[in-house]
Amino acid sequence: MRFKLRQLTVMLLIIFVSCGNVRSFDYIIESHGKREIIKSYPISKDKKYLNFILEGTFTDNLGNYGIWDNASIVTLQNKNVVNLQGYGKSTYQNNEFIYVKGFRNRQEQQAGVGKVEVVNTSKSLLALIGMSCTYAVNFYEDNAYFIQKCKITEKQKEVLSNISKKKE
Repeated sequence: MRFKLRQLTVMLLIIFVSCGNVRSFDYIIESHGKREIIKSYPISKDKKYLNFILEGTFTDNLGNYGIWDNASIVTLQNKNVVNLQGYGKSTYQNNEFIYVKGFRNRQEQQAGVGKVEVVNTSKSLLALIGMSCTYAVNFYEDNAYFIQKCKITEKQKEVLSNISKKKE
């Protein structure tokens, strides 16, 4: 009995140590874009609803680049974000693409931090589905400046690194 307990302890230690050694890579994306407000409604004295699109370009720390667009809705209270949600598409230089959903809450309208998650991709980027990133955004007038940081696996890094090798 004591031998089996020791064996189980050793196996659990091996599992925990090997799980702790999973390597991740900081994937960084810088984006710039232009915002266009589609609809705006005053929904109360201090609340406002906005529907807007963003379009722009991006680069990443693996040598990739491309274009992106996003459609979002936001509720503001006294010019602060109560809730923001949106979906977007990024198209890489080789025409591969990803779709993301994003959100942020309770921050000022002109700057904030939120999350995005990859929800769909072209066939060769399927390993990216579920990848989650934290983003920070600042606006100057209707110009958006984003930076995203994602902890990605070695497999995801390999998939993203291969994009720049497949230029068309």
